[in-house]
Amino acid sequence: MEAYKNQALSVEERVQDLLSRMTLKEKVAQTLSLGKLPDLFEENLMNYNDEVELQFEDDIFKHGAGAIQMAFKTDSIETRIKKLNAMQNYFLNKTRLGIPVMAQEECLHGHLAKGATCFPVPIALASTWDQELVERVFTAIGKETSARGGHEAHTPVLDLARDPRWGRTEETYGEDTYLVTRMGVAAVKGLQEHVIAAPKHFAGYAQSDGGRNFAPSNIPPRVLKDQILPPFKAVVEEAGALGMMPSHNEIDGVPCHSSKYLLTELLREEWGFEGIVVSDYSDSSRLDVLFHVVNNQKEAAIKALKAGLDMDLPSGYCYIHLIEAVTEQPELEAVLDIAVARILRLKFHLGLFERPYVDPEHAKQIINCPDHVKIAKEAADKAITLLKNEGNLLPLNTQNIQTLAVIGPNADPICTGTYSTIPNKGISILESIKQKYEGEIDIRFAQGCKITFETDISGESELDKRVHNPKLCTMAENKELIEEAVRIAKESDIAVLCVGGNTLTSREAIFIGDDRGDRTDLNLAGDQNELVRRIVETGTPIVVILTNGTPLSINYIAEHVPAILEGWYLGEETGNAIADVLFGKVNPSGKLPITFPRSVGQLPVYYSQKPTGLFKKYLFDQKDGPLFAFGTGLSYTTFQYDNLTISEKNISISSSTSVTVDVTNIGELSGDEIVQLYVSDVVSSVTRPIKELKGFKRVTLHPGETKSVSFTVEPSMLSFTNEDFETVVEPGEFKIMVGSSSVEYQSVVLQVVES
Repeated sequence: MEAYKNQALSVEERVQDLLSRMTLKEKVAQTLSLGKLPDLFEENLMNYNDEVELQFEDDIFKHGAGAIQMAFKTDSIETRIKKLNAMQNYFLNKTRLGIPVMAQEECLHGHLAKGATCFPVPIALASTWDQELVERVFTAIGKETSARGGHEAHTPVLDLARDPRWGRTEETYGEDTYLVTRMGVAAVKGLQEHVIAAPKHFAGYAQSDGGRNFAPSNIPPRVLKDQILPPFKAVVEEAGALGMMPSHNEIDGVPCHSSKYLLTELLREEWGFEGIVVSDYSDSSRLDVLFHVVNNQKEAAIKALKAGLDMDLPSGYCYIHLIEAVTEQPELEAVLDIAVARILRLKFHLGLFERPYVDPEHAKQIINCPDHVKIAKEAADKAITLLKNEGNLLPLNTQNIQTLAVIGPNADPICTGTYSTIPNKGISILESIKQKYEGEIDIRFAQGCKITFETDISGESELDKRVHNPKLCTMAENKELIEEAVRIAKESDIAVLCVGGNTLTSREAIFIGDDRGDRTDLNLAGDQNELVRRIVETGTPIVVILTNGTPLSINYIAEHVPAILEGWYLGEETGNAIADVLFGKVNPSGKLPITFPRSVGQLPVYYSQKPTGLFKKYLFDQKDGPLFAFGTGLSYTTFQYDNLTISEKNISISSSTSVTVDVTNIGELSGDEIVQLYVSDVVSSVTRPIKELKGFKRVTLHPGETKSVSFTVEPSMLSFTNEDFETVVEPGEFKIMVGSSSVEYQSVVLQVVES
């Protein structure tokens, strides 16, 4: 037996033995990931046997492959596993060394494969402010992914979404460093119970100029260190992430995919990262074709490899040039060996050499099982955020309603998010209300208007060329639909108006040259504002339900509609969660993880700005501040904060103290409150954010119940990067704020002195 096949040996012994046996082509093959496969290839996999020769697009894959991308995601569970097992069989038995292949997957809010459980999108999960729940969500996602033969997940997204024009806002956990960090750590811990997590985009992608999918990111060094990098550092040091995906962007003229500082000096040498770095799609090639920091693809491959990029996704069109590069420069082979060893080490860690195949019958028991659906429902329930409830219109009481109008383009069907095109499934708002209440009340439906001509939210087909350039429907197409909605609203006791966006109104750019994913405004797309205005004018009481991927400037709604629920994209349990909140079976408890601006002209409007930049006033603007502040979220009950105390008002720079507040439910319903801790450095040697989130806790309170909630204020919460670029805690006065949002809180003063 070859040493690398001997399970009794250590992983390092097996890696070094296998590496010593490999030819140059076999080494390079391990740095490549198979992308889209030819139809003939897939057909042969379905009938694979030892006599069938699989035809790759390039002969290099006859020497092996590092991974395959999102394998057979439109296939049924059984068909996908049959193909994947056949492919694994090929690499194990038809290549010289028999090195298994990894399956790399998209798992943003569920495994991107047919039939997988579809959970709320990350911006909605962040609205739960529930780390334990998020970990359970991603444990379920990892379990389903592994059961179907996946090994590595390109998730979570750890970008800070501070410009909501950016089309990928829904993929993030919001605008705040601390909240994104805690959600990211929970996601990685959950995933890595079953698969490898590769957090992205490392780093600063969401800080791109103009809120564009592809643009430079001009980030000051202290902002990078203190605000952008901490989530990535935490998922490495706390959660042990074994994958990492660099960002599309450049920072200070250096593309992230060729940044030795990011990929080697910081990630590996300072933070101790021990996994593999995989390229975002085609970004190795873009060092040549987009960034122009090299002359050709061979130079791009060399530059990325030296920086610390281990694997080229998808299809390895750039790294295939390493064969020629190493032949011409033999000293490069030592650098290549380091990358290949990392990839092999991960495959041994995953147990691929011993357990390369998966069982479809086992997978069928795991994927979208009742336990996972239950978690999806809990996550959707806790994500829904009540933004307004004038006159306590909500929850609705069936005893007071004879006729209910359900209106709007998002009432039926549902939109579950950009990365759920394939497993798009679940129950719509209209369907759930009908299932639960038809018979008790008369439920009437009107679409009201269409948002876009072509949508990808109701079927299971791939995005086609029409989706690359979506067009908004015009009033000519929507006039009759609006009139019908007005008629139904007039005849009803209550109108539930479902508006917002879909996967075509804010999204990831599809590809360079047609990167229509970002927004120039944050208004309701198409004729939705006109629909809302006409329904308001009927005089019928209205509840607006927002399902969307980015904060919207809903000024008219905020002023004229008595009740507003923010749902984001809630996954397959969308309808059930919304219906249960509407009628009071669930008391909403979500809090906004991102600020809602009044207009794009108000941007940036994230809460943790510097003192000179916080919510500037503008000419002819009658209202100041954001539309809805970070951390905001109401309940059907009322919570009262009292007796904020601090155990030690004076501490040294190396000591800790605790703050405690009493929270009482003074309403008539049980509910959850999310208690938030913010810190402000009153005077510092460099300018600092006016306040920063440093802690939060979710508490459940019954009517009349009081709980004391405590936080420990540690030196790390008070630290920052000073003028000398050192991480320090400076003596001085700190304001400690505890409350229900970034704008509703009590405060105490903490004095920090030298040790």
